[in-house]
Amino acid sequence: MPGASSSAARTHRCWPSRAAFTSTSTRHSSVTRTRAPADRVRRSIAPGVSLAIARRLTGIWYSKSPPPRLLRAASALYQRAVRDRLARPPGKPPCPVIVVGNLVAGGSGKTPVVAALAASLSAAGYAVSIITRGYGGGAGVRPVRVGSGSCAADVGDEALELHAGTGRPVWVCRKRDAALAAALSDGAQVVLSDDGLQHTALPRSFEICVVDARRGLGNGYCLPAGPLRQPADRLRTVDMVLVKRTPDGADGDFPGAAFDLEGGELEPIIGQAPPPVPPAQIDALAGIADPESFFEALALRGFRLRRHPLVDHQPITAEMLAALPGPVVLTGKDRMRLPPHEREDLFVLPVRARLPEEVLQRIAAHVREFST
Repeated sequence: MPGASSSAARTHRCWPSRAAFTSTSTRHSSVTRTRAPADRVRRSIAPGVSLAIARRLTGIWYSKSPPPRLLRAASALYQRAVRDRLARPPGKPPCPVIVVGNLVAGGSGKTPVVAALAASLSAAGYAVSIITRGYGGGAGVRPVRVGSGSCAADVGDEALELHAGTGRPVWVCRKRDAALAAALSDGAQVVLSDDGLQHTALPRSFEICVVDARRGLGNGYCLPAGPLRQPADRLRTVDMVLVKRTPDGADGDFPGAAFDLEGGELEPIIGQAPPPVPPAQIDALAGIADPESFFEALALRGFRLRRHPLVDHQPITAEMLAALPGPVVLTGKDRMRLPPHEREDLFVLPVRARLPEEVLQRIAAHVREFST
């Protein structure tokens, strides 16, 4: 990933201390003042409690048993509350805007797909910009362009990862339509939105829904009884469905174009230390929506794992790293949240989305036709 090492170093300098995430007092900073209420609530919950809640809900969402009656009732209320954003929003954007989203709460492989599309369209000669919400960061209602001085505490780990991995302009804002306007004023010819399928204020010309074959759509219920942010019928109105295969190559017989997340060789984060080789025992650290998929990929390589699942976007502290005997292997997204450290036994597993050629050709054709 070009520039990833320098991005990690920038994260070291500006990532808040552990006290910044455990204190209940108000931090007097612009980042805190602009944080969305949902972000403040999430950060006020201890990571251990958040992980326990996430595990409990995941067990319900991806179980074959029906969810509890109370959650089913809450799900019906949720659908009524968000009924205005259950359909695809109308309106044509001023340039090709390709939204890469999903229907479920949590990850499905959207960010690697955005990176792959950015590389393909950039290679075709288009000025590509990326817009994103900046989850885990403190972005407010004014667009912020990710740059050399940005850090995960401000713009989020995914925005940093996209900037480091693609070299393209990345704009972060809670209001994606505002991020789109900023990207256009900066000269973008094509805009990719990392998530935003449910963001009705954002006009779009093409929608891609990414589905994780390992999890699918869960029990089929909307939040909080199930993982769906929108009913499954929403799939009928998107332009393309991409299915991320499991680490062992299964596509779950889900309709759509299947693709793989390809893992590269382990890379040292500091120095030139040789990476561990199977069947070595390693500490696998993952603060992503589905840590088990990361652990499964490492286990399939033959590693013996000490598993350390974290809450998605959870800050990684120096104390946390010090407690791990190592060597430690983590995701590219977690790399962006590392605190200052001097350990040379930290390694990242880089991944990239290998999209079918017909998918890339269809996207390229859409961009060409939009301009004619």
